[in-house]
Amino acid sequence: MKNILFINGIIEGLAGFVLIFRPQMLLSNAQPEIQGVIVAKLYGVIALSFGIMSYLLSKNFHYHSDVFKKIVLIVIAFHFAVGMFMYGVYQQNITPHPGASVLHTVIAVVFLMIYLKNMHHFKVETDEPAS
Repeated sequence: MKNILFINGIIEGLAGFVLIFRPQMLLSNAQPEIQGVIVAKLYGVIALSFGIMSYLLSKNFHYHSDVFKKIVLIVIAFHFAVGMFMYGVYQQNITPHPGASVLHTVIAVVFLMIYLKNMHHFKVETDEPAS
C-alpha cells in the first residue's frame, strides 16, 4: 500500500510538473486555445499537489489507520475515473490517441491488484461494548 502512494506521488508529481510547463501535452494539441492552456496548467498544479501529498503520505504510511485505506482507494478511483474520462475524450476525437486513458486505467488496475493482495494487513477496528 505504501508503494501505491509512493508510485502515485512520483507519477502525479512528474505529470503535474510537465503540464505546468508544457500544457499542450494534456490533449496532444500543438496549438491549444487559451482555455485549453489554462485548464491544462490548472490540472498540472493539482496533479503536482496530489503527487506531493501522495509522496508525503507514503513516508508516514502504516496499516493501523483506516484513513490510509480510504486514501489508497481514492487514488485507485481517481485513476480509474480519469482513465474513463480520457477514453471519452479520445472517442470524441478531442485527443488523437488513447494514451492517457490507457495509462490511467492500467495504473488503476495495477494499484487495485496491489490493494487486493495487501488489504488483509489493515487492522479491523471494532468498537468494544461498554461495560
